[in-house]
Amino acid sequence: MKNVAALINLHSSPELGLLTEKRPMASTTFLGRYAFIDFTISNLTNSGIDDIGIMIKDHSRSIIKHIRNDNTYLKNTKTGFINYMINETGIHNPLYNTDLNNIRENDYLLYDNDIKYVIICPLGILMKANYAEILEEHIKSGKPFSCVYSEVKHAGRDFFGLNKLTVNALGNIQKVEPIDPKDEKVYAGLRTYICNKDALKDILEKIKNISNVFTLEDLIIYVQRFGGLEFHGIEFKGMVKYLNSLKKYYEISMELKDIISENKCPFLSDDWTIYTCTHDTRPVLYGLNCEVSDSLVANGCTINGKVKGSILARNIVVEEGASVEDSIIFSDCVIKKGVHLKNVVADKLCIFANKTEIHGDKNEIIYVPQGEKL
Repeated sequence: MKNVAALINLHSSPELGLLTEKRPMASTTFLGRYAFIDFTISNLTNSGIDDIGIMIKDHSRSIIKHIRNDNTYLKNTKTGFINYMINETGIHNPLYNTDLNNIRENDYLLYDNDIKYVIICPLGILMKANYAEILEEHIKSGKPFSCVYSEVKHAGRDFFGLNKLTVNALGNIQKVEPIDPKDEKVYAGLRTYICNKDALKDILEKIKNISNVFTLEDLIIYVQRFGGLEFHGIEFKGMVKYLNSLKKYYEISMELKDIISENKCPFLSDDWTIYTCTHDTRPVLYGLNCEVSDSLVANGCTINGKVKGSILARNIVVEEGASVEDSIIFSDCVIKKGVHLKNVVADKLCIFANKTEIHGDKNEIIYVPQGEKL
């Protein structure tokens, strides 16, 4: 699409506890092979949108290292671009390191490009989003701004941290407020916005007189409370998953593992490719005495022990006499003979050798930091 630019908003990315202490969610391993940002970029690419800006809040090195170059993600590298957007002033003053200030600091994307519409996409919200269809509905509404929402159950438990919306019969958003822990069935805003470029430029000017430290979410709540801006609501009816903690990371990973094995995962389907950086790694080597069941195992692994109900990233070694159960193991870890892991999330480059029993449970996952030797 020649008249559309997309901005991936990493400023609103959830934190996953210790897992994202030294890296952003965008480059965090997911399902053994991917990073979270792969799903958002792939949604855009599959929708025909390849003019993409990544609004980086921090840890830019990790994101740039993962993406490497445009060729992995873009269908047409002659007309498509991935731009890294960094608010250099805000990095030194975190209060001002907001998504709106990032857009303002990198406003060349709005002024130098011949675009009419801007799509702002989230991280941490997994969905198979066809942005071409969403944009079409936005244009039909005639409104300058649209917000994508979904009707969700157990909102306070599974979507806490997002906003709940009140939508009238005409599809316009009447009220925006944070989801309460006690909420059950609500319309949850999915942090996905479509706006006319000129309207976005205008609001960036007006926001200076309201607050220079407002985030996009702050702005939406403010204008809905005090008026002055109309938002159209666009309902998304597919599967939505929201990862906002280490516990949710584990639970949703295990849930998707099960439906992937049944070819029922909408995020990984034949008609919706998820692109990621490739690695020149060999296929998995399975030893004669290994036992592997109900697991996702990435290339480069060597499995001589037992793996059950787990997700293994690249280049994992499970020695004979070792077992990994209901765990998520990041790349380049070694599980030595006699070691038994259960309900563990292990960051990359860990060696499990001398502590033979490391068991958590589903309600209290054990996290092992990067490079640890146990």
